[in-house]
Amino acid sequence: MSPTPLASGALQPLPSGAIPPVQADPGPQRLVSFEFVAVCAISILAFCNIAIFYGFYSYLTEMGIPAGWRGPLLSLEPLTALVARPFLGRYLTLGNGVRFMRVGMALATCALLSYPFTHNIALLAAVRVLHGLGFVMVVTGLMGTLMAFLPKDKMAQGFGLFSVTILVPYAIMPPFVEALLPHLANHGWAYALAAPLMLPAFLLLAPLGRRTRAFAATQPAANLARPGWDEVRQALRSAGVVLLVAANFFLVAAHAIVFFFMRDFAVSIGAANPGEFFTFANSANIILRVGGGRLLDKLNMGRALQLTFLGMGLLIPLFAYVSLPWMLLVAAVFYGTGMALTMPLVNTCMIAVSPPRMRMYNANLLMLAVDAGFFAGPFLGGAIMAADGSHAVLFSVSGGIMLLAALCVRPVARILRQGAK
Repeated sequence: MSPTPLASGALQPLPSGAIPPVQADPGPQRLVSFEFVAVCAISILAFCNIAIFYGFYSYLTEMGIPAGWRGPLLSLEPLTALVARPFLGRYLTLGNGVRFMRVGMALATCALLSYPFTHNIALLAAVRVLHGLGFVMVVTGLMGTLMAFLPKDKMAQGFGLFSVTILVPYAIMPPFVEALLPHLANHGWAYALAAPLMLPAFLLLAPLGRRTRAFAATQPAANLARPGWDEVRQALRSAGVVLLVAANFFLVAAHAIVFFFMRDFAVSIGAANPGEFFTFANSANIILRVGGGRLLDKLNMGRALQLTFLGMGLLIPLFAYVSLPWMLLVAAVFYGTGMALTMPLVNTCMIAVSPPRMRMYNANLLMLAVDAGFFAGPFLGGAIMAADGSHAVLFSVSGGIMLLAALCVRPVARILRQGAK
């Protein structure tokens, strides 16, 4: 029998021998702390080495990679993360999150430095796997550490601000890379130039590790233990958890199609700098999350999330009917506004339906959905383009996927209302 996913997060009694849920007392009382700022700074630096791959499909085309292989090579990095994350998440604790990040950064740096020297399918596949493994370890450690230092009454605001650190690289790196490309031999060298960004991230890990270990020493031993398999199975049987994971998968799959294929569409309508779409979208996203972050905790989360998914599902297919570059930038602002609401609300809803001991694990289930979405979106988009599909078909499929996310969230809204009573 599955546990009732109430906002209080109460679990049914666990089998004999399982570690009972224990909460730390007191927990973090303020949002802005060294730990939170350090995690945000590391996130910005880490996501810079992903944001630069907005043009990877074009790069594969320029290298002469067959059309049938471009989608799989795009998807191989997130596919690696998808396969590795369930195993990694099972072993993540507060005490080893920084260690995860340290190893992951080393692997990602090696992958970035390898791109200029890989020009055939086999070598590209190997580098994408290495990159995926490194990046998933960084993000797994980041999420685990973040969860420990967010005050309970500022979860949505905290996730909103943290997600800004993911967006900043997507706002600045595409136009920066576009300006840099005329001075480089190819995109591969732009990827390699992102490797030095890992150095300041490495330097932040030392003080963050010391503070995290000191905080962990104040926690009950039960809170530092890995979740038992019985708890994992209960989480996977929870309707709220499963539906939110599915909604996040559909959200990211739809977004991944826009992210990887918008450049070609922007070029086709005469955009001078196709990276500006991401600058405008993410600028709107960042402004809303920073300026309205405190309001997120006051929204009817389930209802707001469902309406936002519906709006995004209707907006994305309209991209294909834009004929002028400035019109696309206006559409980008609306797109960024929708993305500003969806991601922090999904994370906050997950916390609301999760027992305290399972919040770190369930947060990584959402990241598992991110990996799956970034695999499925480019793979599907690549197949559509390889079959000579139009951008109208591509964006219509993306919008339809976003509507599936809205369907998933509708029952979650009811669960949250019942838990609040």
